[in-house]
Amino acid sequence: MAKIIVKSSYLKPNARRNVGNYVRYIATREGVEKIDESKKYLPATEKQKQIISRLLKACPDEAQNPCAVAYRNKPTRENADRLLLHFADEHAELLDSREDYIGYIAQRPNVETVDENHSHGLFTDNGVLIVMSHVMQEVANHSGNIWTHIVSLRPEDAERLGYDSAEAWINLLRSQRNSIARSMKIAPVNFRWYAAFHKEKGHPHVHMVAYSVNPREGFLTERGIEQIKSSLAREIFREDMLSIIREQTDYRDELRGTARELIENLVRQIQSGGCDNPKLNEMLLQLSDALSRTEGKKVYAFLPPELKNLVNEIVDELAKDERIAKLYDLWYEQKDKIAAIYTDEPPERVPLSENEDFR
Repeated sequence: MAKIIVKSSYLKPNARRNVGNYVRYIATREGVEKIDESKKYLPATEKQKQIISRLLKACPDEAQNPCAVAYRNKPTRENADRLLLHFADEHAELLDSREDYIGYIAQRPNVETVDENHSHGLFTDNGVLIVMSHVMQEVANHSGNIWTHIVSLRPEDAERLGYDSAEAWINLLRSQRNSIARSMKIAPVNFRWYAAFHKEKGHPHVHMVAYSVNPREGFLTERGIEQIKSSLAREIFREDMLSIIREQTDYRDELRGTARELIENLVRQIQSGGCDNPKLNEMLLQLSDALSRTEGKKVYAFLPPELKNLVNEIVDELAKDERIAKLYDLWYEQKDKIAAIYTDEPPERVPLSENEDFR
């Protein structure tokens, strides 16, 4: 599982969804964050069963979600409650109206209020006074699209890095608002946003509503979502990434030094009339002869294609050396650690000769 997850959607003007009646119950019912210890193992109530059944029909892909599987295996009130909360977080865009969505992220159970004088958890740019009823009307009356982002971290990372409080998210999103705006193809001066932090047990996350005051401006692609994720991750995991990059650089430099030492040793062997690797011996002599007849810079980028291919073959042969192979594996391990911050898919490994970082 990636260390940071960003899910984005959008609400069309005056959007209405029938499923909203059921999601509203999940988001607004009193006491949702507290489960009576004496009742949590009882069978799910009929009301819970009815709502879950309708939600799963509306969102069949959620049937394999761990919360849904747990409820299916053991349909207790506790498991029903967790599944309903999951729907509230992941499908809040299905609420009947934009006012409902703002009300949900601002007042749902476990939202952390900005200070003790507020009854809601909404925050935005520094110095902007927030009156929730005004925000709800502002968003509802906007004639363009409204985008919603849900950013979540692993609970252990949120606690370790200090992102288990509203204050940390306020500072982060205020510092990143221009970058987020550009990723959404919105001029920063036109960007408007509101967010709320939910200190959900096992699932700390922030909901963000964003749009442009120019209703014709704004366009969010998959690439834009990745840019938002990357920008936030670089700030949240700054120290982690710096440490990994330093270690990766050390392995890269050590690999280059080992390869240089190996080549120098091979050249000495060739000059003395013997070589432990006949294949490398032949290729190096071939390269030496070709370079002696090649004009211009003897730099890889300026070599003709046939000589680049020969150099690649030499590098591939060198990569078979046990020391180089081990260092290359260690270098890729650090690359995998960085990728794990953003995605569940590790980067595809390429041969040393094709790796631009070593070119």
